[in-house]
Formats: sequence, structure tokens, C-alpha cells
Amino acid sequence: MARGGGSRGGGGGSRGRGSGSRGSGSRLSILTIAGMWMGLAGPAEATPRAAWVQLVGPESRSSVRVIVNGEKCPDLTVDGKSLRMKVRADPGPLFYRDRKKMPRADFQVRVCEAIVPSGTANALLENRLLPLPPAEIRRIVVFGDTGCRIKKKKTQDCNDSDAWPYAKLAAHAADTRPDLVIHVGDYLYREKPCSKHIPDCPNVRTGYGWKVWDADFFRPSAPLLAAAPWIMVRGNHETCERAGEGWFRFLDAPWPVKKKCLETSNFFVVSQRNFGFVVMDSAAVPDATGGEAEDDDDEETETTKSMRQELKGTLRRNFDKIAASIPVNTWLLTHAPFNAVRVGKKSSDTEVDNTLQRDAVGSLPAGIQMIVSGHIHMFEALNFGNSVPPQLVVGTGSTKLAKRPEELSEIDGIPVKATILKRFGYMVWDRIDNEGSKWDGTLFSEDDAPLAHCHLAQRNLDCKEAD
Repeated sequence: MARGGGSRGGGGGSRGRGSGSRGSGSRLSILTIAGMWMGLAGPAEATPRAAWVQLVGPESRSSVRVIVNGEKCPDLTVDGKSLRMKVRADPGPLFYRDRKKMPRADFQVRVCEAIVPSGTANALLENRLLPLPPAEIRRIVVFGDTGCRIKKKKTQDCNDSDAWPYAKLAAHAADTRPDLVIHVGDYLYREKPCSKHIPDCPNVRTGYGWKVWDADFFRPSAPLLAAAPWIMVRGNHETCERAGEGWFRFLDAPWPVKKKCLETSNFFVVSQRNFGFVVMDSAAVPDATGGEAEDDDDEETETTKSMRQELKGTLRRNFDKIAASIPVNTWLLTHAPFNAVRVGKKSSDTEVDNTLQRDAVGSLPAGIQMIVSGHIHMFEALNFGNSVPPQLVVGTGSTKLAKRPEELSEIDGIPVKATILKRFGYMVWDRIDNEGSKWDGTLFSEDDAPLAHCHLAQRNLDCKEAD
């Protein structure tokens, strides 16, 4: 049997559907409650519009976040004791100083937050159990680039679950009962109305405010937000000039910086003993390296050599701050890839994306076992024979897919074995050892069919398309 097949790998199938450490009864109640929360919009006190757990480091420190209609923040019950949630962001503008450069967005909701230390046994919101991280993370769901594209001439039908399948993809991913979900960035794509000549433009709200965030991310994500804690990675759609206000309000790791939207946030490490994640903010990188792929209709951004050098310096400094705390078995999470390939916007040739980030960081520490990214709207697994960390791209989360590039035989003189699939889907990784150095992964389609099987060990990423 191919690696990653069967009842979803690692642990001999003990985490297959209908079994596992999160009992099926508690899981069903959590999913049911998630649906209830997302459907309630009435005036009841502190009725959650969305609720989730997010890992923000260091260690496995959890940030519990709740969105309410504008009422006071609710209380949590943490290991039997009451814990008052604090206001993370009030309704209204978040960054007064940057209002001129940021798009207008309406946020008539309040965001509440409470930090829960690692080792906490349970946390309840309105007597409902929240999905805190287990003592050992053994199953991980990974995807990115999930929003429904509405902008100019290249659009998706957000009301068609085949054209934009994120809701059913998230529901299938929740059924796997992961210990952790990793979103590698780009949450909001309903940015601007269609061009006038588009005959079948979907009748949906566009922009950057709460109602668009709710439709594009929070509502379809509800079952998966209730199933496991998440690590959120910032994408280039969450820059200050785009959906940045929503990013800092809802998903950024630290508390929002008052009055100023940061182009690049500090990096951080999430760790469990010898296994962990480096979370890197590369949102500004795509604009600095020439904009989007050939398939994207975004405007190109004018950049100068000095601007690119300044960004390289910022990336280098931010990485140096966390380099000493990287565990021996670590995944580097960054929206913009280090070594992926794509179809160029102008030449239509296969190009390497991107050198700026790779040059800024330099040689990665030996503990980095794999780079996990999105940005390119397809699946890519590029293995370099352990000379450098392999590159995994899972930009498959339901945004309009890109043109498929060629599978190169080398990148920068280093032989590479590439597996590339132009499909929607999500990836499930199962840990098969105690150290977190060996993993089996399967890419599943939006209809839950296996698309590819992978094995990761000692910086070797071996992937094969499913039969």
C-alpha cells in the first residue's frame, strides 16, 4: 500500500474516521455548536459569530479568540476557573495613522482574546469545549489560498461548491480529526467587483470588511475551526494595502500594534519538545519580487532596489531573532515559497519563485526539515536530496488554480525531483515516530479522493501521484 493511504496513515489507522483521541461524541458536539455559533447573528449578549484556538508561541501557548456582534467579551472557563477575555479589537478603524493607504473597510464586530498556557487541560466557552492542542501533535492538516476570487475579469462562482469548494474541503478536513491545522496564507479574495464585461459575475459582497471576511473565511471554516487549533500564516492578500486590517484584527499572533499597520510582523516559533514550527511573515515578498503569477490579474507594484534591500534586511533580522530557539525537527511556514516554480506573468516560461526571501535568510539551520508554503495555486513537492530543505506548496485551498509549470530537473544547479498537481485539495500529515522527524502525508481532493502520497524523513520529501 502506498505511503499515506489506507485509513489516513500514522498510528496504524487509529486516527481514522469514527475513532481517535478526540472522542466522536465530543467532536460531534463541537461541530454542531460551531454551526450554531456561525448561524447566530441576533442581539443576545456576547453571542459568538466565530470562535477558535490559535497557536502563537512560544511553546504551544494558545490564543483563544472570539468574534461577537459588539457586546462585551465573554468569560472562559479554564481548568475550572473563570478567565475574562480581553478586547483584541473594537468595532471601527484599527489603524488611524494608516487610514489613507489602507482600503476602507467596515468592522462592526468586537474581537476578544485570552491567552491559555501550554499544559491547560480544558477551556470552555459558554460551556462548550474548545480544541486546545494535545500534549503531542501527531496529525496535521495543511492548505492555503482558500478565498473565492472576485476581482476584475478572473472570477469564481462563490455560490457553486464545485467552482469554489472551500466549504466542503474544510468539512472533509474536519472529519480527519487533526491535532493542528496550518493555513499558509491568503484568506480573502473577494476584493473588487468583476469587470463589466463578465457575464456570469456572482452576486456577492466584495471588499475587505467583516461581512466579506465572514463569507470568504470564517463561515466556511466553521467545522474545522471547531475541530482543532490553528497556526495562521500571513499571505500577500493580507498586506496593509489589501486585507491587512482584518489580518491584524482577527489572525495576527501578537496583540494589534496601535495606530500602525506593520508591513512585516515578527517571526515566532511554536514548539513541542523536539518538534516545532517557524512562522515567517513573507506577505511583502511577492510585491517586492514582481507581483503575482501569470494567472493573477493584480496590478504590478513598483519597487526599487533600495526597497528590496530594506525588506531583505527586515527578513534577516526577524529570522535571526528566533534562530536560536528552532527545535531539531522543524517545519518553516511561509506564504511565499523559497524554491517553488511557476508560470511567469510576462514570458509564460517556468520560473523559480523566489530568490529574495532565500537570499535574505541564507543557509537555513539544520533543524529545518521542510519549507511549507502557499501562494502558488496548486500542489508542488520539490525534493533536493537533503542538501537543502525540501519545498512543499499547498496553495490548493480552493482559490482559482494557476497554470501548471514544467517539472524542472534542477534549481540553481541543485538536482530536484518535482511532483506538481493542479488540483484543489487539503493535505493530511501523520507522524510515524516519537521525535517528529518522520511523517506520512496524503493530499486529498475537495471530494476526499487521494491525489498524492508523500513521506518526509531527514530533509527528504518523496511524493508520488496516487493511482
